[in-house]
Amino acid sequence: MKTTMNLLVACALAAAAMACAASAPSLQPSFDLRVLDEPHVANTDAGTQVFEELHLTNFTDSPLRLIDVAVVDARSGQVLTRFTGETLARRLARIGPPATSGDVAVQPGSRAVIYLEWPANAHRPHVIEHVVTYAPPSGVPEDVVRGARTAVSYAAGAPLGPPLRGGPWVAVHAASWARGHRRVFNAVDGKARIPGRFAIDWVRVDGAGHTARQHPDTPSDWLGYGADVLAVADATVVTVRDDMAESPRVSTNPRHVLADDAGNFVTIRLADGRYAFYEHLRPGSIAVHVGDRVHRGEVLAQLGFTGASTGPHLHFHVSNGPSRVGAEGRPFTLAAFELLGRYDDISALGKAPWAERAVGESERRHDEWPAENAVVQFPE
Repeated sequence: MKTTMNLLVACALAAAAMACAASAPSLQPSFDLRVLDEPHVANTDAGTQVFEELHLTNFTDSPLRLIDVAVVDARSGQVLTRFTGETLARRLARIGPPATSGDVAVQPGSRAVIYLEWPANAHRPHVIEHVVTYAPPSGVPEDVVRGARTAVSYAAGAPLGPPLRGGPWVAVHAASWARGHRRVFNAVDGKARIPGRFAIDWVRVDGAGHTARQHPDTPSDWLGYGADVLAVADATVVTVRDDMAESPRVSTNPRHVLADDAGNFVTIRLADGRYAFYEHLRPGSIAVHVGDRVHRGEVLAQLGFTGASTGPHLHFHVSNGPSRVGAEGRPFTLAAFELLGRYDDISALGKAPWAERAVGESERRHDEWPAENAVVQFPE
């Protein structure tokens, strides 16, 4: 009797296993999904937004065409954002040679990165997942892969003071630029990182939108050249470089290796453990030394034209470590500034006035990361 009962149980288990196997979806190789740096939240003029990068590697022997990418709350399953069509194509970048415009296929053995931003105003998930719908080669139905589960960081450091005085200053940055700060990885020390994820290039303009007085090919003729660069908080100086000369002409500035592209720079360690970087400083203008304690508003150096620069400006970013190229960029906000308007088309910078801020849009901004290509005024 016992032997018969064991046999019946074994048969029942085998039948159940076969039934489960028959009902389970077919398994096939597809994308490896990774989030290398946890998503971070920044306060912007559009509200609270999450910024992240989703890495996809094609582990098949055929191209996989992306159809839909969704971010979901891992706990509730709620869809937080979804990208498809042209919107998805604009956010997709390859590691290696770029693809043709609008192409959303990832080739065999290739990695692509999708740059995502989505609002987190009413709903703030603690953990998210990513759902990718894709199409294998012709004749095979579309499929779905789910993964890259990760926590969202809502940590926000103390608002910072202005890095410069007066203005108008244009906050030059845009998430969609192929070679913009947000999309530049540095693979050093065995890991790929984005130090300038939230970086801003500050360019001075006049009321007509000009960047130079008369001769834009002469660095010293630029409106921002020589402007005082200020400590954004009470901090400690951890790195100084002041041994690079400037090109006498903007048009003849040579190419620079990675170690030199920041030109002369200063790095300060903030009280909360973040690091603030000031790059492209004027030779001989740096007024601080490693180990100095500086106070918010103190002059660190002057804006110049050293390193990899297309014109005198201040590159400013905040990261989680002291390495200029081997740390992850972190969000920051400025305690206060006046919003004058923005450049909807950045190619007009230096040639035409900016667009005035929208009717009803507040002039005085507080605890905010300046929007893409915003034109702002700091206190004198």
